[in-house]
Amino acid sequence: MRNLSWLVSILFIAAPAWAHWDFLLGIRNGRAAVILPQPHPLQSMSLIFGQYTRELGIEYYIAENGLSQLTAATVQTVWVSPGLTGRIGSVDVVCRAGCANAFAMNEDGHEHIRFRAAQPGIYIWDLRVVNARDLSGNPVPDMEGVYRIYLRAGNPNYLYGGVSAPSYQGDLYPLNLTLQVRQGSQPVQTVSLPPATNALYAYMASVGVSGVHTVVAKLDKHLSRRVDNLNLSGAVQVNWAFPVAGDVNNDDTIDDADLLAVLFAFGSNDFEADANGDGVVDDADLLLVLFNFGASGEGNG
Repeated sequence: MRNLSWLVSILFIAAPAWAHWDFLLGIRNGRAAVILPQPHPLQSMSLIFGQYTRELGIEYYIAENGLSQLTAATVQTVWVSPGLTGRIGSVDVVCRAGCANAFAMNEDGHEHIRFRAAQPGIYIWDLRVVNARDLSGNPVPDMEGVYRIYLRAGNPNYLYGGVSAPSYQGDLYPLNLTLQVRQGSQPVQTVSLPPATNALYAYMASVGVSGVHTVVAKLDKHLSRRVDNLNLSGAVQVNWAFPVAGDVNNDDTIDDADLLAVLFAFGSNDFEADANGDGVVDDADLLLVLFNFGASGEGNG
């Protein structure tokens, strides 16, 4: 059979912009922001000629006076799942590597981006709004944090839920959440992503296996947690709480290596050694490591 990928590309390029808006850009608290929806709902991708696709419409938010809040803005990719690509016209603007990972909105304040993926799964697009200008043409401070969009291709098994770390004072997004699926003591799949606590769920991650498994979760600077006998079928909710912090070298044990890392960085703003995430390495971090000294993560068991 003749390869139909060329036809898919033509359809993507020639398709009219009939999609309604999926999110609106504007100004909140004096900064560029995604105004609606909050949070973004899970988007389903359609299977067309062997490829999963989804078009998202982006527009400027119209205020109560009937005028757009913005006259210009750039949408910048912060993080995107492997295997997910977004295209405007014939140009890839969202990808894991090899494209600009940023695009300016059209002058009319309307844009459409078409996502594609080859395999079933849960995909993530984290974005920021930057380089915006208001109705008078004045620059607007860049958006703080990220806005997360989840896309589901097919019917994968996946984990989802919340992430909390009560000892950590900073934003959890710069930390890496690693999920490892095990059969007995043997790892069969590992997925890593940044947790977005302001999203629909802090994490969603597809798993390529089914049946009863052990899942170990590790948040940077914290000891791992573990759930045994978890039936991975369909959508499985697991809310992860990481109460034990101080593992600044991420070897899942709080020991002299962590203590030395904090001591060597003492008085600085070294992110890696900042055990409690308050922006400075000080006696609070030292006490946190000492208090939890000798502890190991549940994933070590």
